[in-house]
Amino acid sequence: MTGAAAAIGCLGAVGFIVLIRELLPAPPRLDAALARIQPTLLPSPPADDLKAGDRLGQWLAERVARPVGMLAIPRTDLALLARLVERFMLDKLALFVTGFVVPPLFSALVVLAGGSLPWTFPLVGALVLAVVLWLVPDWNVRSQARQRRRDFRYAFTSYLQLVVLEREAGAALNAALENPAKITEGWPFQRIHQALTRARHGQEQPWRALSRLGEEIGVRDLIDLAHTAEIAGNEGAKMHDVLVAKISSMRHEASAAARAEANSRTTAMWVPTSLLMLGFVILVGFPFFSKLLASG
Repeated sequence: MTGAAAAIGCLGAVGFIVLIRELLPAPPRLDAALARIQPTLLPSPPADDLKAGDRLGQWLAERVARPVGMLAIPRTDLALLARLVERFMLDKLALFVTGFVVPPLFSALVVLAGGSLPWTFPLVGALVLAVVLWLVPDWNVRSQARQRRRDFRYAFTSYLQLVVLEREAGAALNAALENPAKITEGWPFQRIHQALTRARHGQEQPWRALSRLGEEIGVRDLIDLAHTAEIAGNEGAKMHDVLVAKISSMRHEASAAARAEANSRTTAMWVPTSLLMLGFVILVGFPFFSKLLASG
């Protein structure tokens, strides 16, 4: 019984550590970051050089994952978070195995302690817990990606304002696009700078690089701006008008989103506030009504 309890405790500790590790944001790998900056100079490592865990994650991504449904991989969100698909699938597998093993071991521990559980508990509990833990990485990744997209849109609005100032100062279009991306170490500016650097090395139009970045990380504003800029052409006055209009549109959208979020939070506060007021009324009025009922 002591050995079984120790095994259960160790397994629970491992599951708890894996869960905490999944909830914490993972740092990006250096080779993946360099591959995004210089994709033509740094070829991806062959499959034989991958670690055993990465090979297992790659196999899961190729054989188990599906385009839609519970087995779909949020590749756009992972690209935005700079996380590898292989590591994501390994985390899902670890949590799935943990959820599948814990209920049977818990049931065995209860039986050894002299208790009894329904025979369906290990099977049903294992399936339910495994499915829930399998989906935890997806929920975590989508939540983090949603917040990062919001941060990216705020930073992109500031970036466009700096581009307008560069153009008004007489800078060329490419210089006006690249210079503001170098002034800060924030990750949105770094992603923009990487895309523009790849475009310059590949003799490509910068708008196409921004459009490809928008498709990669799932930010529609980049794609819309790139398409509008390509239509408007590279003339200074037209481009200035396009950038100013985009800045105004994004600011109005951000203001509307902030007001909607504030209204939703204000509405959500009615429930705890109402419960607090009800408790206060009961606390104040209970002695009076208690004496009134006792005297009657």
